[in-house]
Amino acid sequence: MPDELKELFTEGTAPERDPAFALQVAAEIRRSRLRSRFLAFALREAPMLMLFVVLFAASRVIAPVLAQLLEGVPQFMGVPVPMVALGVLVAGLALCARHGLPLRRWHG
Repeated sequence: MPDELKELFTEGTAPERDPAFALQVAAEIRRSRLRSRFLAFALREAPMLMLFVVLFAASRVIAPVLAQLLEGVPQFMGVPVPMVALGVLVAGLALCARHGLPLRRWHG
């Protein structure tokens, strides 16, 4: 027993020498980094999400008016083709604005 106590005092009882404590600290650091990355991602994408919410709400408001205008128009997967084209155009402009891509002119 005295040898064990002597060894304990010579090696020390610092927490960093305890493997379970070291693993717990490493896991906590990983969780903290993951939370900060997720928060940074959420803050970066929040304006785009808010834009899509506004567009969705606006589309629900103007849907009855557009339904009358789009009667008899060909459909793609149940959606009128002009609405598909408008959606693709809005998504493309949003991506260009989000990533800072220049809008190029078509040369024919």
